[in-house]
Amino acid sequence: MLKSTVSKWFDWSLFMSILALVFIGTFMIFSTSSVVGLSNYGDGYFFLKRHLVFLIIGTGSFLCGLMVPKSLYRTYIWGFYGACILLLAATLIPGVGVKAGGASRWLYLGFVQFQPVEVVKFVLIVFIASFLDWRKQQVRQGLKGIIPLLVVIALPVGLLISQPDLSNIVLISVTSASMLFLSKLPFRSLFALILIGFVGFGLSVATHPYQMDRIKTFMEPNTDTLGKGYHIHQSLIAIGSGGKFGQGIGQSKLKFFYLPLHYSDFIFSIVCEEGGFVLGVFVIGLFALFLKRCFVRAHNCESDFDYFLIIGLSVLLVFQMIINMGATMGVFPVTGMPLTFISFGGTSLIMSMFFVGVILGPPSTDSQFLKKEKKGVPDDSV
Repeated sequence: MLKSTVSKWFDWSLFMSILALVFIGTFMIFSTSSVVGLSNYGDGYFFLKRHLVFLIIGTGSFLCGLMVPKSLYRTYIWGFYGACILLLAATLIPGVGVKAGGASRWLYLGFVQFQPVEVVKFVLIVFIASFLDWRKQQVRQGLKGIIPLLVVIALPVGLLISQPDLSNIVLISVTSASMLFLSKLPFRSLFALILIGFVGFGLSVATHPYQMDRIKTFMEPNTDTLGKGYHIHQSLIAIGSGGKFGQGIGQSKLKFFYLPLHYSDFIFSIVCEEGGFVLGVFVIGLFALFLKRCFVRAHNCESDFDYFLIIGLSVLLVFQMIINMGATMGVFPVTGMPLTFISFGGTSLIMSMFFVGVILGPPSTDSQFLKKEKKGVPDDSV
């Protein structure tokens, strides 16, 4: 009976696409990190061991997301929101927040560093989904109807600006805009928000020299290939040297200290070097399958809250992938954004698996969450 009930709402195609990405990520971390681990820590399995610990914790977070009713997040959203504000503010306190690369984005928990923005992303998506369900009519009135929502988003975004963390601000902004677009916010209002976002982006770049340097390097990557343009130059060499079928798994040459952060921010470059065009396209195809199944799942929801929650989480995960891959290929400036499910990184992996658990979790059954307007249901085929 339980198996029959679960099979009605559990999407195995979606689950298998994520399982494949996690497996590829684990294998690539094993393949790429041994050189750095042996050199810096005297242990070729240093990063793999830590990744496996994160993966175990991530499996627990996935099960938590899978079993906890979606309505619970909505019920306690203000408490979660307040906790996130405190966590973000703590990163700015000297001695509490950990500063690296000119930004204070981490908290040290005694045994591991924790990045609060990963939790903030989830809480903001829950809040936006709740608002779009509660205030359907006000949203369709334009900017005036969503002022309370913009105020709620502005506080954590302001704290992220103080860190600063431009890449995650862009990620949150794109996810929020996608959810508002699907909520039937008038295009004029959406365009105004996008314009405000571009102005804010420009001001941030103009007031933070390191961000300006990244933009200049992005515009002219070949002017300083041994300095500011070194990362992207080496990344393109790795991708190009892979050809159609790659150098062979474990045969990367760029991982021998030529390409920095090849096990985290630039792991896709090594994926292409070792697995070639074929493996690179396969990884992208897995993300495409994941997004397709998420959208089908969202449109089949009987609750507007579930619909917007699944849309928000799936767009966030996939756009993070787009930012990372775009940076490794020189399409976007280098941002330090990890590749979802594949890069080495504890907080990102744990929260990403939690997001997938929430997406795959059972639908809301409380009558107060069921939608009043039936949406068109697309074909459920893969």
